Amino acid sequence: MFLRFNFDSNSFRSTLFLVIALAAPTLFPSSSLATSNFQQEQAFVKQSSLKYHHVNHVLASTPKVSPATKVSPATLNLVKQYEGFRSNAYIDTNGLPVLGYGQSKINGKRVNLGQFISQAKADAYLQQELAHIQLLVLSQVKVPLTPNQLGALTSLVYNAGSQLLHRSTLIRKLNAGDYAGAAREFPRWNKAHQGGKLVPLAGLTKRRLAEQKLFLTP
Repeated sequence: MFLRFNFDSNSFRSTLFLVIALAAPTLFPSSSLATSNFQQEQAFVKQSSLKYHHVNHVLASTPKVSPATKVSPATLNLVKQYEGFRSNAYIDTNGLPVLGYGQSKINGKRVNLGQFISQAKADAYLQQELAHIQLLVLSQVKVPLTPNQLGALTSLVYNAGSQLLHRSTLIRKLNAGDYAGAAREFPRWNKAHQGGKLVPLAGLTKRRLAEQKLFLTP
């Protein structure tokens, strides 16, 4: 017994074109849809990357600084004064290798002992990281800030860690509109771990008073 098939090339081409047309959105998503999905995933990554325990773990390889996130000279000078510059990597008080102005990451890569950096590059990476921290501060503070208030908080977070943005009396008072009360909290962040205990340090006390003064400067 033989079966006979009649092949109509025109009909086959029409059917094939219709199948491809119907499947195209799935097989070949539009560029706008692909871009949207990518941006959503990138946004999720960026949000999760903000949850580092210590601010020096925040990526220093932030995008080119925009005018809205430009770091003020007063902020840069304060941080540089109290951090100091070192071209060779060394172990910080928190036990991590740091470089330049106390950064544990440079261009998104963890610092290792034996690493070297020029002051020009350290300046650029410091500005990038401080700009990123300013965005962290602005994301947690719900009241208006002057440039000096933002700069003082940025310096504090750079040195003390991003945890204070989430569970400190300073931020709680600030978000309640108590600017004076928030300013009084700066000197309390003058302690560091030594010998397994939190102890006040003269250098930190001096820095906190400088940050407090900047915060209160109109």
